[in-house]
Amino acid sequence: MGEKVVLITNLKQWAEWRDAWDDLLLNSIAFEARIFLSYEWLTTWWRFFGCGVQSADCGSVERKARSAERNLGRKLLVVAVADGKRLLAAAPLFVSLSPILPLARIVRFVGNGNADYGDFLVRKDCEEVAQRIWHWLFTHPSLWHLVALHELPEGSEAVSSLQRMSLNDNFQATILVGEVCHRVPLNQRNSSWREGASKSLREQLKRRERQICRNFKVQFRMAANEQEVETILPQLFALHRLRWGQLGQTGVFILPKVRKFHQEFAQQALNRRWLRLHWLALDNVIAAVYYAFKVGDYSGFYTCGFNPSFGRYSVGKVLLAKVIDEAEREGAKVFDFMRGDETYKAEFGTVTQRNFHLFVWRDGEPLSLAAASLHQFTTWLSLSLKRAVQR
Repeated sequence: MGEKVVLITNLKQWAEWRDAWDDLLLNSIAFEARIFLSYEWLTTWWRFFGCGVQSADCGSVERKARSAERNLGRKLLVVAVADGKRLLAAAPLFVSLSPILPLARIVRFVGNGNADYGDFLVRKDCEEVAQRIWHWLFTHPSLWHLVALHELPEGSEAVSSLQRMSLNDNFQATILVGEVCHRVPLNQRNSSWREGASKSLREQLKRRERQICRNFKVQFRMAANEQEVETILPQLFALHRLRWGQLGQTGVFILPKVRKFHQEFAQQALNRRWLRLHWLALDNVIAAVYYAFKVGDYSGFYTCGFNPSFGRYSVGKVLLAKVIDEAEREGAKVFDFMRGDETYKAEFGTVTQRNFHLFVWRDGEPLSLAAASLHQFTTWLSLSLKRAVQR
């Protein structure tokens, strides 16, 4: 039938491509970004954080984007390449007004701000097709002043497909180096990940495990049904907030909408057998919770919380070690700590990668140049502040 660009501009239309999206995800190049490129994550995020009138046709999308100055709505703009009903590549994007330069329209990933990774979704052996997404964006410059794609992993298809193209003089692009991402290699040469961990961590884990077994009734559990998810997630929210509150910070679950989003997504992830919600209970009191996922060969944790009352027993590390043990038992090739360069991560024998931030703007357009400059600066500032906190 031939390849064509398909625009998905509302959830009803996206639902019609759900099976094709799942097939693309299953057969994609994506590795660490896969959970954040799933239909479940993307559409749930859009329902909670997307807003504004959504249109099903390109012409209407362009008209609404040109009048974006008059409303603050976010416009869904998923750009996909299809061969009949088979998706070859897709970029889950949306357009919104810049929060720091309100006249400027910014293209970003669906999930921006809540996802640790973002990228184009590209079918294996169809890498060249991803360039058609960029070509579509470049031939519709009236829709945007800046494309700001955040949290791109090393080897990102969004980046590599752009680098294979020759930008004309109307467009400019730059990349900022982002956060460090630690990951533990698993199932390497028939040896346990614990052999690669630091000696001090191995000794600490043995000592703490003995202590908690001696002093408490110990339970290591993983949520297996909807009721357990409904029970444990609020515990995670509370412990996470308690932990970060002691550091003078709010944590990621401070807003009710964010908590509701994760409650709904976690249930969907449970149904897809992706969810790994682990907890440690001491004398029937929740001491630590890890919110993690496993998709194919990839396993990683999104966030965690632990009770400071049990801090002397290092309950966070004890449970984390059990979580990694379980990922290794399930055959994962990597356990990803995702974003952040906290010092404790290196103790687990991690290797590191970097995330990146890509900015593309229209050269010679003052509003586009201003948006690019401001968003690059605020991204750099945010990264600098986070690095200072993690030291």
